[in-house]
Amino acid sequence: MLHDIIDNKNIKVACNIINKGEIIIYPTDTLYGFGVDATNTSAIIQLNNLKKREQVYSIIVNSNNMLDKYADVSKEGWDAISKYFPGPYTMIFNRKESDLSDLISLNLKTIGVRVPKHQFPIKIVEYLDRPIVTTSVNIHNKNPLFDLEEIKNEFENINIFYDKSLNNKSLGSTIIDFSSESKIVLRKGDGNYIA
Repeated sequence: MLHDIIDNKNIKVACNIINKGEIIIYPTDTLYGFGVDATNTSAIIQLNNLKKREQVYSIIVNSNNMLDKYADVSKEGWDAISKYFPGPYTMIFNRKESDLSDLISLNLKTIGVRVPKHQFPIKIVEYLDRPIVTTSVNIHNKNPLFDLEEIKNEFENINIFYDKSLNNKSLGSTIIDFSSESKIVLRKGDGNYIA
């Protein structure tokens, strides 16, 4: 089912779906993403089945307070956060013990965090008061889908919250690893990160 994000009541609709342990498709400042409650293991298993692989996921948070609950951030990390969030970046930090599902990080001691410059996912996280998973809309080994019609045809049973102004030429977020002394850009995406 398609839901236009222009209608503000659709934030509550999306949250209700997530609270039931189901998957949504939602816009970010880069690509469309699959979203589920990042604390709900059975919802993440459902997402893994949909994507046809078990993988590490990043989370969306809506504030520094929420980020601090899940990530151990150095001074350099906080400097980067103040400069680049919100925006088209995923920052990787050492993770803290928390209520996140173990399937988010699998066996890694790190966590990927996003604060997209798009109000829809931020408002969802704010309303839920907990993070959601963010991962591109695709099956394992296939390219991320941009086109709304393609997404609808491929994932007809998933509720899609769409934004007609989304950038269809997005490269995804720029991923920077802050989990060790040396910062590493793991993927160059839409964000122009300068160390």
